[in-house]
Amino acid sequence: MSKETAARIAVRDTLIALVEQNRLFREAVQADQQLPIWIMSIDDKNDNHRLLAAQTATRLTYVEAQNKQETARLTGLVGVSPLTMQLGAKLNHAREQFKNTMADFRQLFGDDIEAIEQASEDLRDGLLGGLQVKHLHFVQCYRQLKLFAQAPQRVGFSWAACHSGTVRLTASEAISHFRKKYLASVAINDDIVLLEQMPADEVVVIRRVLAPHLRANITWPKEIKVLRQADPEAKKQYPAPGSPVWWAYHRLPCNWAQS
Repeated sequence: MSKETAARIAVRDTLIALVEQNRLFREAVQADQQLPIWIMSIDDKNDNHRLLAAQTATRLTYVEAQNKQETARLTGLVGVSPLTMQLGAKLNHAREQFKNTMADFRQLFGDDIEAIEQASEDLRDGLLGGLQVKHLHFVQCYRQLKLFAQAPQRVGFSWAACHSGTVRLTASEAISHFRKKYLASVAINDDIVLLEQMPADEVVVIRRVLAPHLRANITWPKEIKVLRQADPEAKKQYPAPGSPVWWAYHRLPCNWAQS
């Protein structure tokens, strides 16, 4: 079996697993009707907030008229059961597996913009078309649910004060950053070409304009605050106040989920 064939099979298998886990989690969120929910929705006609939250969190494809550079987002708090928590963890694993197999698949085609477009076309017209999911939104497929082992004491929301973000990286790290975090485009490819001409350890600053977005101001119980100070991994699991929420679907354990 060739590497290309093996990569195609891996994409197919992990995508099938992702679609199935996605369905199970969506149905579980909808089934937790007895638990509380609050979302910030601009669609007053849709009064089924739990359905809207479940659909937004599990949307893998583009919807009609969706801008190709936009990601489905929803802000709020959604109550979920312990079973739904477990299904969310399995969904996170399925998303990570699919992301890894997609990275392996595209690597076979090379890193230049033409090669990436060829890989995407091969997927759309071949494998994904056969699975009837031709218009996958890969950012929505890859993003992880934030699972909280304990609910916060309080969650408030505020608008981000800054409208630009910066990150300092070496040239080699910046190349990896662009390839992993951004959709392929001529502009991104041009930036990568410039970075490849620099010494690998030269430090560069990446600055990008940020659209206005909400941030969650989370207050954790005392034991979680102590845990965050002692364990660096806990800081990933329990985000600090001011965490961005414009793209994420955060879940709190058995009682709450923040979308």
